[in-house]
Parts: sequence; C-alpha cells; structure tokens
Amino acid sequence: MPSFLRNPAAEAVVYALGPRDGFTSPLSTGLKPACQALVFDNDSFRLTETHERTIRSVAQELAADKKGRLLIAGYAPPNLPQDHARALSDRRALAVRQRLIELGLEAANLQTVGFGNDFSPSSPSSGVVVIYRQ
Repeated sequence: MPSFLRNPAAEAVVYALGPRDGFTSPLSTGLKPACQALVFDNDSFRLTETHERTIRSVAQELAADKKGRLLIAGYAPPNLPQDHARALSDRRALAVRQRLIELGLEAANLQTVGFGNDFSPSSPSSGVVVIYRQ
C-alpha cells in the first residue's frame, strides 16, 4: 500500500509547506524577514497604528521591485485550540496581505500561510505575523 494512503495527512502537510508557484517554503532557512514581526493582542487580527507604519515601510521598499515577492506567515499562541489558532493565524496573515494590496503591491506577489500554533516561534508572544522576503 502506498505511504500516502496510510497517512493522508502527511501528504497534505508536505504540500502545504512546500514550495509553490515560485514561492519558497516557509520552513526554508533561507528566508529573511522583511521587517520586525507584527505582534497581535489576544484573539485580534485587526491592524494597529504600529502595524500600519511597519506595513507602509515594507510596501515602500517593494514598490519599485515589481518582481519582489513576500511570504506572510501568521502564528498564534500555543494556549489556543488548534483549529482556532490556525483560523486566527490565517486571518492575521490575510489582513496584512490585504493592506499591502491596498498600498499598491501586486496580489500575485503576496503569499500567505497560517501556521496556527503548530510552528509558533519561541518567544514571549507567539501571536505574530512575520513578513518574509522571497
């Protein structure tokens, strides 16, 4: 029996975290953050003034680079249920992506991924969004 039939979830995870459409895998060590992590409060996915300043700075840097790509990775704290954490991290990443689009970046150059609390960075606050430069 093929291995993916024994564990179909494993195949989905590999596909979800692997490279796609020219974007580097978010698990790659070669990715460099484009800015400091955007820290969110509790269950919030609303952008604050601090987020806005950081996002504007990233948008200005990439406005001239039409081929520049960003990977926007959302994370959630480990104390949340897994399904809630994944949905929250997706919403956070999508909120940042939407704002970057509103600031003039091409939607096709912006990839999002919500890790939930599966791959949370080890820090006092793991409710963050990290914008990686591809």
